[in-house]
Amino acid sequence: MEKLRIAIIGTGGISNCHTNGYKAIADKCEIVAVCDLDEEKAKNYAANYGVPAYYTDFNEMFAKEKIDAVSVCTWNSSHKPATIAALNAGCHVLCEKPMAMNTAEAEE
Repeated sequence: MEKLRIAIIGTGGISNCHTNGYKAIADKCEIVAVCDLDEEKAKNYAANYGVPAYYTDFNEMFAKEKIDAVSVCTWNSSHKPATIAALNAGCHVLCEKPMAMNTAEAEE
């Protein structure tokens, strides 16, 4: 069985919990990319966790990487666009709460 290819969007505090969880089951998955608006932060996060690729634009990440699942760990206000982009890229999504800022956004 091939490992699931995981990406992390948002490299703030909660993302460490996601990354450590994925690392704990490294026989089943691998983190192949991280994304953060702050390039230096993304670069350092990738280096710290041994992730081969980092991006500042999740649309570019989805275009360039083969990703099976993504953890959305961004600010609440950006959960919706990151989640929709991941779903449109064919990824399974684990999104921190809330999934959107209101009912209308969640229905999108």
